[in-house]
Amino acid sequence: MTSIVVACGNQAVTPPPTVAYGSPRPSVSLAPSPSPSPDPATKAIDAFVALVTTKGFSYQATFTGQDRHSTTILPISKGLLQVSGDDVLVQATFQFKDGYRGTSEHRWVNGKSWVKFDLSLGWKRIPIGPTETMGAFDSVRSAADVTLLDRVDSDGKKLYRIQIRSAVVNPVMIPSSNLTDTALTKPTLNVLIDASGRPVRGTAEINAKGRVSGQLQEIVIELTITFTKVGQAVSIKAP
Repeated sequence: MTSIVVACGNQAVTPPPTVAYGSPRPSVSLAPSPSPSPDPATKAIDAFVALVTTKGFSYQATFTGQDRHSTTILPISKGLLQVSGDDVLVQATFQFKDGYRGTSEHRWVNGKSWVKFDLSLGWKRIPIGPTETMGAFDSVRSAADVTLLDRVDSDGKKLYRIQIRSAVVNPVMIPSSNLTDTALTKPTLNVLIDASGRPVRGTAEINAKGRVSGQLQEIVIELTITFTKVGQAVSIKAP
């Protein structure tokens, strides 16, 4: 039988005890995680791409090296590269075994290309496409065109070695009358850039092929390049 408790007269009814189930945890405000800092090499590459793709970007470079064929090696000296926007000038002296020194010059101006195989000779039009104009950075359109090779400490500065497709000296410039049907196969430029993206110096290995007296041969042009006057105006005129 269930008991019912009834208050009698002025006697107060005692309420049942309150059972505490525990108070909720105080809310905790979490600070947002800081965004990771961009990698310095990535920042340098982005700055490099922005620089070399700027309309009207100009610079100059000097270089030396050698042109290796299957049967001979031609030292290259007095190399000069000048670029003003899309216009390009390249000059290089090739030393032959018989003592002859041939200084070739290439110009690309307003979408047209010329070469002469000795400073005493006249100009000749050549069919070179916009991606083979011999401008060092003509193949760079975005960061996807750039490969980071390593990080270098030089005189207390952090530099970044990158690799791009580049043919500063196209084998079409070689002043040899028995060289024909030249074509690039794998032209590369390893260049050091600083934290601001400016090119400092580099080495090129321009792999190509051509026929020497009708015989197909591999051609490898190796260059050591120093960049100067980066961002300074350079004037290049059509022949």
